[in-house]
Amino acid sequence: MDITSRQVADRTVVHLDGRLDVASAKIFEDFMLDLIGKAASDIVVDMSGVHYVASSGLRALIVTAKTTKASGRELLLSNLHANVREVFDISGFSAIFKIV
Repeated sequence: MDITSRQVADRTVVHLDGRLDVASAKIFEDFMLDLIGKAASDIVVDMSGVHYVASSGLRALIVTAKTTKASGRELLLSNLHANVREVFDISGFSAIFKIV
């Protein structure tokens, strides 16, 4: 998984490219927790490069969302592919996350 971040206007945009699975979930979570500690803005996770999300990836997203919220900011997800969106819908995660 490749992870990059950049500041766009008043938000930090994180772009993911690859599978969010057991092999990459911890890397993603560590990256995000470090970013949350440094960034002072809301965070948008651009998932346009993600075609597969495993339960470990969903868990990492939940941890990230809770940590972001506890810091007084918001985590948003964007550009979900149809198959990833289906996983979110079936698991109920579409109701938990703000998807833009």
